[in-house]
Amino acid sequence: MHFQEYMVKKKTNPRVREVKFEGVRSARPAKGVVESIAKASGVIVAPSNPIVSIGAILSVPGIRIALRKTKRTVVGISPIIGGRTVKGPADKLMKACGVKPSALGVAELYDDFLDVLIVDRADRKLAPGIEHLGIKPLVTDTLMKDIRSKMRLARIALGALKN
Repeated sequence: MHFQEYMVKKKTNPRVREVKFEGVRSARPAKGVVESIAKASGVIVAPSNPIVSIGAILSVPGIRIALRKTKRTVVGISPIIGGRTVKGPADKLMKACGVKPSALGVAELYDDFLDVLIVDRADRKLAPGIEHLGIKPLVTDTLMKDIRSKMRLARIALGALKN
């Protein structure tokens, strides 16, 4: 089933058994993407679905390798708060892929390239497990309810790039 059918028409009701990205083997990064990662002063992985949003990007040959190779800090923001997604089916899709829907599960998905993971205060107990993976956990409020909270989280992520 195509993702849009699952998401819109079926309203994420069918039980997912696996996620595949058709055509990914022949996909290539857009011109300049890998070079931009290499030259960037840092990389921030947005708090988006780690399976179908970020996962689709990471499955393109060369992207994950570029993130592993960069000498700059790579910061992620967990889209999972207290074991649940704020919106969308990330928790269902993580379960379907054998990953616990949690900030720790996100860390496990990104552990080969991530330096820092920003997690919500609701997930502070997961910080030692994240740290055990070699990723520095940064605990704060991550729910973006308004422009002020969005700007605050962006400042925290930018600040984490400098550490």
